[in-house]
Amino acid sequence: MKRKLFKFFYLLLGAMVLLSCKDEMAATITEEPLKDIAGTWRIVTLTRNGEDLSQRIDLSKFKILFDANGNYTMQDKMAFVVSEPGSYKLNDPQYPSGLILSPQGKTAQSIKLQFPVIEGKRQLSLTLSPGCAGNTYQYNFVREN
Repeated sequence: MKRKLFKFFYLLLGAMVLLSCKDEMAATITEEPLKDIAGTWRIVTLTRNGEDLSQRIDLSKFKILFDANGNYTMQDKMAFVVSEPGSYKLNDPQYPSGLILSPQGKTAQSIKLQFPVIEGKRQLSLTLSPGCAGNTYQYNFVREN
């Protein structure tokens, strides 16, 4: 009789333990935040077809400033897909894969975008082919502010 009572007690205890667990992770609603690229971005690396050009070209002066109102300006000149200030937007605010730059009075240009975190800092990686489709440039920027 004691044996049956212990079995019943352990079964009851086991059922209580299993039924009392809640799947809190499944109940947690997570939403990907909108990506914000507003700020001043400076180039940290530049590659052409995988070859690092950072040592050959002075990258220290070229910066892109994206403001919170959807406008951009550039400091200094460099071979880039646009040369005039204008407006910008991400192709998808939550999961962007492209940046659309619309210079004032000119045709909008779409650029492949990645937004990785490298060494604890958010970077902006833009891949483009200005002019010759055989040359692919990758500009890697880090936010200054």
